[in-house]
Amino acid sequence: MGNDGGSIPTRRELVKEAARDPSTTQVKEIQSEQQEYYWTTCPLSHQPLRAPIVSDWSGQLYSKDAVIQQLLEAGGGQEGEEICHDAGFNLRVKGLKDLVEIKFEVEEESELNETGTSSTLKWVCPITKKRLGPRVKAIYLVPCGHAFLESAIKEVPGENCLQCDEPYTSNNVIPILPFLDIDKERLETRAQILKEQGLTHSLKKASGASKKRKKNNTNAESLVSNRIKEELIMAKNSDDGETALGNIKNGGTAALTAKVLAEQEERSKRRKMDANHNLKSVHFIIMRKLSSFLLLSSVIHQVLAAEAPRPRGVGPEFAKYYKSGVPFACVSHPSIIIPESQVNDDYCDCPDGSDEPGTSACSYISPYSPTYLSDVSGNDPNISNALPGFYCKNKGHQPSYVPFISVNDGVCDYEFCCDGSDEWARVGGKICENKCKEIGKEWRKNDEQRQKSLGQAAKKRKELALDAAKLRKEIEDRISTLITQIDGSGIKVKSLQVALTDIEKSEKGRILKGPGKASKIAVLAGLAKDRIEELRGALLEVWGQRNAAKEKIAELEAILSTFKEEYNPNFNDEGVKRAVRSWEEYAAREKTEDVDATRDRDLSEITKPDAESGAIKWSEWEDAEESDLEVLYKIEEYLPKPVRDWVDQKLRDLRVLLVDNGILAGYNDPSGSESKAVITARAALQAAEDDLHSQQDQLTTHKSDLESDYGQDDVFRALKGQCVTKDSGEYTYEHCWLDRTKQKSKKGGSETGMGNFVRIDSISVDEEVSPDGRGLGSGTRVVLRYENGQHCWNGPNRSTLVVLACAEKDEVWKVVEEEKCVYRMEVGTPAVCGIEVKEKLEVKDEL
Repeated sequence: MGNDGGSIPTRRELVKEAARDPSTTQVKEIQSEQQEYYWTTCPLSHQPLRAPIVSDWSGQLYSKDAVIQQLLEAGGGQEGEEICHDAGFNLRVKGLKDLVEIKFEVEEESELNETGTSSTLKWVCPITKKRLGPRVKAIYLVPCGHAFLESAIKEVPGENCLQCDEPYTSNNVIPILPFLDIDKERLETRAQILKEQGLTHSLKKASGASKKRKKNNTNAESLVSNRIKEELIMAKNSDDGETALGNIKNGGTAALTAKVLAEQEERSKRRKMDANHNLKSVHFIIMRKLSSFLLLSSVIHQVLAAEAPRPRGVGPEFAKYYKSGVPFACVSHPSIIIPESQVNDDYCDCPDGSDEPGTSACSYISPYSPTYLSDVSGNDPNISNALPGFYCKNKGHQPSYVPFISVNDGVCDYEFCCDGSDEWARVGGKICENKCKEIGKEWRKNDEQRQKSLGQAAKKRKELALDAAKLRKEIEDRISTLITQIDGSGIKVKSLQVALTDIEKSEKGRILKGPGKASKIAVLAGLAKDRIEELRGALLEVWGQRNAAKEKIAELEAILSTFKEEYNPNFNDEGVKRAVRSWEEYAAREKTEDVDATRDRDLSEITKPDAESGAIKWSEWEDAEESDLEVLYKIEEYLPKPVRDWVDQKLRDLRVLLVDNGILAGYNDPSGSESKAVITARAALQAAEDDLHSQQDQLTTHKSDLESDYGQDDVFRALKGQCVTKDSGEYTYEHCWLDRTKQKSKKGGSETGMGNFVRIDSISVDEEVSPDGRGLGSGTRVVLRYENGQHCWNGPNRSTLVVLACAEKDEVWKVVEEEKCVYRMEVGTPAVCGIEVKEKLEVKDEL
């Protein structure tokens, strides 16, 4: 520093770089380290987390035993000793009601190290099977406490826990060890709201409110009597209380002071008695907690006893029958007892095969196997195996049972036993490696995709239900419109019927023309007009044929001319040369004068209708008819108008009378013809009646459609008429929703109807589901029945049973012909996702 030839360094030289805020990468590293620590270590005891694990409203994880110890020590009121390593714990947690026990799903994971294979426990999401821990966003639900991945809860929305089906709200989804400020603020707000409602983090009622009020009252009393206590300090601390009282000269004051001292002494005695009582209460609480710990230890002992090593091949649900150190009683025949050493000795001692859960010695026991006298007694018909098969733990994957006949058969049944434990004897040197890690990883990947697909399918079903509701509403609106239209059409028909009746009545008084009443000139004019029209049509047809022939001749001449110019003269073919010479002679002939243009103009003028050309005005000749009766009626033209009107009315009344009495032919008589007014009125009435009948038919159809079964929520209404196809072998199958099913050969030909829709039904199935999620699974499924299809040769009419299962999109999975012309089609659709199907009893005709 000094006196060494150097200078004294300044602070700037000692501190080369100023303090800086950590970078984003450094912040993430710090958060990752903190997450790793708090996911594995209890912040109260600084020891590894041990089950049972609890959490407070902040999402922090604790070991429950450390929390209980902390609460007991805090209740003891130890001072001067740091009993809590988490500063905010005492503020957040006042009792066990402020905690929720976290229920993690645990899986055992095998790892290879220098000492061999070791297994560790890990927490996983029960839906996606992904590991819960640092660098993932995990949550738990209140009040049940089940833990999931946050993404799993978002992908599979609902209001009930997916594990225990207990309801919860979105506000009670608690992130575990949150590091985002928005999550922390939400949790603090939730805690404050619960506190105001008198609830704890576990949604239980908070206790201690009355105690706080009592404490406040006690403090108020102490403040009121504070001055009196100060005056009594001198008297209490003096060696002689009487001397102190004697020093008080005022007699009233001395008496009051003596009374206060007596009351104070009485309170002191009472306080000591309460303290003794509190000590007894504390002792009672400690004894009660001790008994609870003893009970808990006994339960843990029982659990550990239940988790004791089981014989090979025994599943956890049958572990209670296999107790260590005691003789074994056959599961289905408890009266048969054998030594424990005979379990898994490769010899079948129990009739139900329960003594050989880990070998294939009892694999012959089956309800389909023949019965022998040595198998079971004649009074016991039970010849089925008590166990479902050899139990494979499949750590890292799903546990499963493999048939006993497959145990130690020299084949690795990875489909059921991915850990290879079914080949424990290594028959023929066969070693089955443990592939559960790879198979489980692939299964979880596929399962995650299936869960996402099911989530999308659920959304699509909601959309279908909304579309179906809209279609139903449209039909209901259409029915209301049709009812209004039918009422209006009925009124219109009645009015037209009245109008037609009036017109018919008025027309009865008119004289009608018959077909034979025209003059000879008019008849001749009609015949001539028809003949001319016939000739004009024939001329037009011949003219068209001639024009077509001319076009063909011109086309042939062009072909021959091109042939003459392009053929090879050196090619020695007499036929070709002869054809060329003939064409040259034809082309050299003198052509006739082209008069076709003039003829075409004449023909065009001739073929014009008479109404356009004006050559003959047929209307003048056709209307030139006048019967003798009409001449007679023209007499009224010579009469004055009043007389003429009176005569006309009387003549009309006379005709009506004659028609009504059958003397004259009416307007509808075959020998007569109706007037234009009657024809028009009748046509209007017929059109109105047709409209009314059409509207009534539509109303009947729509009402029947509303009463039809379209499944739950009318969801199939949105799919009706849409079709999905499937290529299978040499046929293409098509399913049209609620319409029909058909098949078509790829080699051509007509379509074959496989059935028309009849009704919606349900059946029970029990089938495997492929890894991609395509399959019916087990349970009750919705089916669509299609019957009365195209007739089979020498067989029944074709019919199809369409079995539906949940899928993200509409697709036909499989088509099989179960019997002759009886088909079964498996179809995936989002329309049946998330619905409860009740099986219907199917009544079969035994005849």
